[in-house]
Amino acid sequence: MSRYPLRIAGSIVGALTAVVSGLVGSGLFTTDQGNAVTGVITGLVTLLAAFGLVVSTEHKVTPLVDPRGSDGASLTSDTPAGSELGQ
Repeated sequence: MSRYPLRIAGSIVGALTAVVSGLVGSGLFTTDQGNAVTGVITGLVTLLAAFGLVVSTEHKVTPLVDPRGSDGASLTSDTPAGSELGQ
């Protein structure tokens, strides 16, 4: 695991985009092909970013179904809502 993952990701995306631009500039890709490949790169980056956000933050959210603390103890009481103890 790198200490600077965003630098690495940015470098990879920049390199891929530069390669596509170079292929368009040299005539090996048409402009439409270059735009299509750049669109695919952008879509993949967006998908990976969304997935990374979910994976990195999911453990910080308390679920509404069967919520538990960090020690595994239930965060809800067994008493039904609206009822009072001792009655």
